[in-house]
Amino acid sequence: MFVERRSQIASLDRIFQQSVTGKGGTSLIVGPVASGKTELLKVFAERLSAEGATVLEAVGSPRERDQAFGILQQLFAALPDRDERTRIQQLLADRASRLIEACGGESSADSGGGAQFLRNHANQDLWTEVQRLSDRAPVAIVVDDLQHADLASLQSLLFFSGRLRSARVIIVATQLHCPLSSDQERAVLVTELLRQPRFRLVRTGPLSADGVREMLAEHIGVAVDQSRAETWHRITGGSPFLLKALIEDNEVSGRSQTMATDDPVVGEEFAKAVLACLHRAGRRFLATARCVAVLSESGSLGLLPQLVGESEITTTNITDAIASAGILADQQFRHPGAQLAVLSELSSPERTRLHRRAADLLHDNGEPACRIGVHLVEAGRAGDPWALEVLMSSAQDALHRDALGFAAKCVRLAETIPSGSRQQVALAVLRIQVEFRGNPDNATEQLATVLEAVRAGRLDIDQMIGLLNPLLRQGRAAEAALILQRLALVADDLDDRSAADLSSVRTWMRSTCPGLLVEAGTPDELSGGAEVTVVANRSVRGPALLADAMEFGPTEHTTPTAEWLLQTTPLHGTSLDSIIAALLALVHADRSDLAERWCDSLLREAVSRDARTWQASLAAVRAEIALRQGDMPGALRIGLAASGLLPREAWGVAIGEVTSTVLLAATALGDWQTADGCLTERTDAMFDTRYGAQFLYARGRRLLAADRLRAAMDDLRTCGRLLREWGIDQPTFLPWRADAVAVLLRMGNRRQAAELAAEQLAMTSAELPRARGIALRTVAATETDSRARMDLLLRAIESFDNSADRVELAYAVADLADVYVVLGEPRRARQATQRATRLAEELSLAPLRRRLDIGSRPVESVPFAATSGAPEPDNDVLSAAERRVVMLAAGGHTNREIAAELFITVSTVEQHLTRVYRKLRVKGRGDLAAYLTNTAPPPRSAGTAITTTLTSVEPTGLGIELGQRGAA
Repeated sequence: MFVERRSQIASLDRIFQQSVTGKGGTSLIVGPVASGKTELLKVFAERLSAEGATVLEAVGSPRERDQAFGILQQLFAALPDRDERTRIQQLLADRASRLIEACGGESSADSGGGAQFLRNHANQDLWTEVQRLSDRAPVAIVVDDLQHADLASLQSLLFFSGRLRSARVIIVATQLHCPLSSDQERAVLVTELLRQPRFRLVRTGPLSADGVREMLAEHIGVAVDQSRAETWHRITGGSPFLLKALIEDNEVSGRSQTMATDDPVVGEEFAKAVLACLHRAGRRFLATARCVAVLSESGSLGLLPQLVGESEITTTNITDAIASAGILADQQFRHPGAQLAVLSELSSPERTRLHRRAADLLHDNGEPACRIGVHLVEAGRAGDPWALEVLMSSAQDALHRDALGFAAKCVRLAETIPSGSRQQVALAVLRIQVEFRGNPDNATEQLATVLEAVRAGRLDIDQMIGLLNPLLRQGRAAEAALILQRLALVADDLDDRSAADLSSVRTWMRSTCPGLLVEAGTPDELSGGAEVTVVANRSVRGPALLADAMEFGPTEHTTPTAEWLLQTTPLHGTSLDSIIAALLALVHADRSDLAERWCDSLLREAVSRDARTWQASLAAVRAEIALRQGDMPGALRIGLAASGLLPREAWGVAIGEVTSTVLLAATALGDWQTADGCLTERTDAMFDTRYGAQFLYARGRRLLAADRLRAAMDDLRTCGRLLREWGIDQPTFLPWRADAVAVLLRMGNRRQAAELAAEQLAMTSAELPRARGIALRTVAATETDSRARMDLLLRAIESFDNSADRVELAYAVADLADVYVVLGEPRRARQATQRATRLAEELSLAPLRRRLDIGSRPVESVPFAATSGAPEPDNDVLSAAERRVVMLAAGGHTNREIAAELFITVSTVEQHLTRVYRKLRVKGRGDLAAYLTNTAPPPRSAGTAITTTLTSVEPTGLGIELGQRGAA
């Protein structure tokens, strides 16, 4: 079935049926390039042949349009009767020779008086031959691409058309709809053809979406979904020619079976088809398409008429015609593959010429530098004096858009332009800003030059402020401090804009590099002059909001302010820090649900804009949000994906944040290999930033899980010391005290643990349920009275039920199950254990699951007082680490197997066993098994039962959380 061409076929059939009765006529099939005109003509010719008609066929060609009688020679060359064919060919050759003589020896078929007479004389002879043919059977004269017919043949066809009313002859031709034909004589002849009696105009156009669906279904043999058909239609514009090429691309790629369900693959055949359409349409169409392709790279299509060199009306007509061929839509290529095909065909000199011309036009018209820079870079040269400023401005704009590759190209091209010393310094500053974002190692040489200029006072204030951010993000504290000192000397010279920019950097430092800010000791006057500007500047409001939350804790204003910032701040390079700070402020305020929704939306936008740095930064925040919600598998997956988006060096000090997230998640999941792999992902410079505090906290938790108590305590205490020195010691950020309490309890220092737990509880409030729950659970761990401990845990669980963190909830419920066992309430203990087990399985918390599995054994099988709430052990009671080793050794495990199971060294296993033998006064492993089987120590006191779980054996999960994401 010929898709959406039934009415055209029916119209042509009626003309033919009339010709059979001696009433011939003429039909002209008109349509845009590649709209199926040739296919329609071919189908109709085949139908005529099948009905016994004599079909005379010819095809016009641009290369033969000046060959007199070229079309007529093709028409009669296929006559079956040899004598007739020879006679007509001789007649045409004779008339062509005489026509040339009459035209003064010219080879063209230009009309003139004598030429006209010769044509009419020849035409009468030819018409007589056609009539003889029609005596035997109806005759169909079929001409494809009539717009390329030579004038002599076109005159003959017009002569024939005037004599068809009483003949069994029809003429059917196709002609490209070309609103810009400059061949007036041909246009006149075609117009005369339209006026002939029994003339019928048949139009072809692009297929509709339903037509595309029908064509696809016929090709692949199955029904095609409407939405999928619309995708194919959107790419091809309904052009049958382009659609067939697209189908072929998908067959070549092995996707023929999935064309009904998947988006199409645009490949080489589609590109070839696009170029074929443009070449067939003519030189002006091809030139216009090339100019559209070039200007599309900068979005400057308003200059299309000037670049093409045509009037605006003419240019519009051409682009409309190209659009009707399915290639353009609203002066834009329907698919990037079509634009790429057009650009790829351009020779290097021609491409350079067009881009250079476009740059000149844009500059002359006062267009933005970012648009001009696109064409300068594509041209690969920039000799005009104004190009340097344009390229530097374009590089700055590209940095804001996270287009690092283009920014680097702008800088490289700018460096080829001769410039003065001040411009060279400015260019060096720009090079540092670009390289520190993508390849910091390349910026080292430039940095030495720029710092020398700083010391000599040759750098502008704006340039020095612009250097601060890349230096701080790369941990170049000494260099940043030097610039801050220089800025302090010129504080009185700062205008409002410079003061606001510096204030923005310092505000960001409050939440990210507080250590360096304290060390630098720069005066507050540096930001005081721009107070009004700062208040109105959203790029400052976000970091200021986060800094306040970290210094003083979230308030009732934190969440609405953060949401207002996210609602009113569009995503771009200069706003990214503020957006990330607002997201983290929501996380601090225990609104990870809101942070998740906003972050997912922003991530989708960053992906759609192909902004890789933005994606990495937002993904790092998204991983932390997942961590705060207790989604440890999600935090691990997203964190690892984020770290892979940028080279290690490009992260700078911010690598500490994403590494900490992955380390915390892997530790909670019991993925020790991934966790230990994170321990090397750090730089010394990050310990001047909050990322360093986050890393110390995360590493402390990992060491706690490995029972390396002293090392864990060192990291946690150092983390706490830095947070206190920097003034950002908030339990909503890093609840390091909770984990320090767990370490102290394992080390037997209950008094200090209780003091630290009480200190943390005093720093929390009920308005922040997660931090409150962690503090209550921490205090419960230090409580010796089981009833008091139960009350604290019930309050903690209530807080966690009001927060999103289900990991903390799972551990609190597990702790409550232990208390119920001690209190002799087995039914409640069983219910709590079942709930904790269900949460551990849902959240993939392998360490907690193992702890609960051990706790589910009968009382007789685990005869140890193992809860952190039990009285302090006597010297003959085993430690948590020793109990784990005893359980495995008594079960028949070798020292190496025990080491592998507990993630400790064989030497550590041997040391534990030595101490166990001494405490229990046994000689070896066999005595350990006998001790476990036959010995059951008596209860310590009334109301205190022997616990069945090893609460202190596995990491308790106290305060699982990640610190804040910076604005890196």
